[in-house]
Amino acid sequence: MVIAKGTKCYPSEKGHYNFYYPNLNEVFELTMNVEASLLPWVGSPGYKAFKVTSPQDFLPVKILWVKE
Repeated sequence: MVIAKGTKCYPSEKGHYNFYYPNLNEVFELTMNVEASLLPWVGSPGYKAFKVTSPQDFLPVKILWVKE
């Protein structure tokens, strides 16, 4: 799957019971299209988790949350 340039994304942060949740206090706006795979995580209603697969090391995080 491709996440389009201009999409606002949120990084992950550890929360209750060491589960990952979107950090809604920090936002990234993609400056290029990135390839990602959907993760079956449930962190916050209305957001989906994606693992960035390409380009690698484009962002300081590997998991992004995108608002549905």
